[in-house]
Amino acid sequence: MGEPRKRGRWYRAVKTVNHSLAYARHLVRGNHFAGDMSWTKPGSPPVVLAHGFMGTRGTMVPLTQRFQADGRVVFSYHHGTFQLSSLRRSAQEMVAHFEALESELGVQQVDVVGFSMGGLVAMHAIKFMQAHRWIRRVALLGTPISGTWVGLAGVGTVGMLSPSVWQVLPTSPFLADLRSAPMPPGIRVRQISAADDAMCPLPEVLQGVDRERDYVVLPGGHSSCVVAQPFYAKLREFFDEPEVDLEGAADPESESPELTTADPPGSKEDDVSAA
Repeated sequence: MGEPRKRGRWYRAVKTVNHSLAYARHLVRGNHFAGDMSWTKPGSPPVVLAHGFMGTRGTMVPLTQRFQADGRVVFSYHHGTFQLSSLRRSAQEMVAHFEALESELGVQQVDVVGFSMGGLVAMHAIKFMQAHRWIRRVALLGTPISGTWVGLAGVGTVGMLSPSVWQVLPTSPFLADLRSAPMPPGIRVRQISAADDAMCPLPEVLQGVDRERDYVVLPGGHSSCVVAQPFYAKLREFFDEPEVDLEGAADPESESPELTTADPPGSKEDDVSAA
């Protein structure tokens, strides 16, 4: 039994390293790349992607391409230079982005994926800035709702310039306010985390999140969240699920997803080379 477990740990470690390399390759694409406005999935709202700390829109390319291949329109934007500004300011910019989508393109409803710090930005916009007017569902992907002590590395390097690195520490008032504020009605949130994420240890279940249905843990590291196919499968499942009625009873033809710590069927290919 010990040898198979050892091989399994090595296999997961190699996959995680590969995901990190793929993430770095997309990171250097920066914030300028061509989009695709094709829309082949009638009735599905566009998806807005928010990247994480020290990230660029390029890091969201694997998710962008997968959503587009499934027929969804995808929008992404960057939170300024390397996400160094206050998360409150980034949330204001996100709301301005939603307003522009509505006024310029007529987009009145979106689904949101917030990766890492981008998830904190999305939740602040929802809870404190009425962004729920535009948002149907939001997926928090590797988001440190409970904070991360890795932020101390940022404090030691760019702490004099960046309020955001202080705001992600577990003791920050920003996170305490974010967790305690009520969730606006009508918003469904899914937390998707990586089991071996050194950047974002497994967070607590956010108030209003269904632990059995919408608290999901998959094998992988921080970069795996945006690169590995099983994470995308859980995003697609979440956004494609039928709406529930007011009493919370699901459509009888749908099945609630289960908390899982294993690759879903058919995910062994785990394409990390989306370009």
